[in-house]
Amino acid sequence: MTKLVSGFQEEIGRMFDEAALPSLSQFIRIRNLSPAFDPGEQSLPSTHAALQHIATWAADHCPDGTAINTLDTVAKAPMLVIDIPGTADGTVLCCGHIDKQPSGEVWSYGASGYEPIVRDGKLYGRGSVDGGFAPHCYITAIATLAKLDIPRPRCVLFLETTEKSASAFLPRYLSELSEIVGEPNLIVFLESICADYERIWYLTGYRGIIEGHLSVDAAAKSAHSGAAGMAPSALGIAFTLLDRLADLSTGMMHLDALSVKVPPHLTTGGAETDAIAGRYFLDSASITGDVPGITDMPAAAALRPVWHAGLAVADINGLASADIVGGVLPGGVTLKIGVRVPPGCDAVASAETVEHALVEDPPHNAKVDFTPSNILPSWHGGALSERLRKSVDAASKEYFGEPATGWSIGGAYPSVEIIAQQFEDAPMLVTGLMGPKANFQDSDESLDLAAARKMIASIGQIFADLGAGRD
Repeated sequence: MTKLVSGFQEEIGRMFDEAALPSLSQFIRIRNLSPAFDPGEQSLPSTHAALQHIATWAADHCPDGTAINTLDTVAKAPMLVIDIPGTADGTVLCCGHIDKQPSGEVWSYGASGYEPIVRDGKLYGRGSVDGGFAPHCYITAIATLAKLDIPRPRCVLFLETTEKSASAFLPRYLSELSEIVGEPNLIVFLESICADYERIWYLTGYRGIIEGHLSVDAAAKSAHSGAAGMAPSALGIAFTLLDRLADLSTGMMHLDALSVKVPPHLTTGGAETDAIAGRYFLDSASITGDVPGITDMPAAAALRPVWHAGLAVADINGLASADIVGGVLPGGVTLKIGVRVPPGCDAVASAETVEHALVEDPPHNAKVDFTPSNILPSWHGGALSERLRKSVDAASKEYFGEPATGWSIGGAYPSVEIIAQQFEDAPMLVTGLMGPKANFQDSDESLDLAAARKMIASIGQIFADLGAGRD
């Protein structure tokens, strides 16, 4: 690890408190929804306002020579590029996003998610940890390195506005991004989850997802429930078909084609951090009560939502209102389902396997169709390069107090796979602070401020290591 000058961490904290935190609070107030939540493009002016806010703050705090440009290949999905010159060899592509999902209606503190509140060491507000933190982290780290004359690589910030929309328009920008960046020596993402705030958690992989609609037509039209026992049940047939895929009580899939070799541990830290990860997953799932083999074995349970394929039924259309007297037997139903496939499993091939299993030889000659609506590939980045691993581990020990831990997770980050394919030779560090009680997809989203200061110092340290010839 490069030995940084005395006062580095203190200067990080000062700039974060005096400059980054007020700017991040202002960013929270901007209601810039991601395109998937804004089909009428009513939020587009707010998207431009968010881009301008970050651009202005960057211009005020980045070193001389910084070039700031908005790319607008897709008018409703502009992207921001902040090209910060270095004082040493190497280029880092610093990825992030600034688009938001809706606030939600009920927040514990403040009138809404667009009203920033600092309470109990956390900044509450939509975009506090999921989106807004990344550019403020990168720029604070780089500006501090510049102020203290610590050699640093060139850093190119690429901030997209469609991450919460499965990065739908990101591929349209790859050619232009490649021309700007060239061949990066390191790619960093700051938008991942973490199981605690005691160390750096970095991704080694994540599950892919197959979303689609399963339609079952068993009769020409709905019938009175008195026909039950004679007329085929469209809903019952749908569940029978899903039973071909998985144990419906747990969602654990049993199709061999969707299986991969399960590692002995989820995390690089072994049993201790496996247990921390397991407790994080259990808390995130809001499991109530005791579930044998799950709640009493968090280390073992941690592997299940990552290295095993899983099925979820998200919605059922076609059922009559429960208020109808006597009830109705539906003639047809459509179920929205999601299938998560483990790291390294081919999502496209898996979608074909799932479709074949569902539509082949349906019970009672029902008409069955499965139409995939979204396929996101899994990602298996594997272990960090030895030099990068040592740099990340040393930074974690120095600023968080514990060694860094690599892990795979159950969620998917399409932007990571897209960027990884575009710059396939560059090492990648995917980390973040969306940890316990961060609520990044719900009301009460928050950023742990103590952890934020530690992460910024860690990112600065990793950049300095690269600038000193350590990748």
